[in-house]
Amino acid sequence: MTQNSTYSLILREHIADLDPLIERWASGHFLLADAAQAEAGEFLDRLKDIRADLAGRLARPDLEDRLSPGVADSMMAR
Repeated sequence: MTQNSTYSLILREHIADLDPLIERWASGHFLLADAAQAEAGEFLDRLKDIRADLAGRLARPDLEDRLSPGVADSMMAR
């Protein structure tokens, strides 16, 4: 498995973990009062921002060249 495919797989797994959380919090399933509703909205916005960041990283064309030759990151050293 190449570094690119490993990194992409990890990003996809993190996105897959976030999707059900976002769906659950966005569905209106939780009935919250005033301040809690505002805090939940901020939480949901943050989850969406994190997901968008991960999706943006997944779309990067330079994933294969993230590290200089001969430099291993923690995933490659395992």
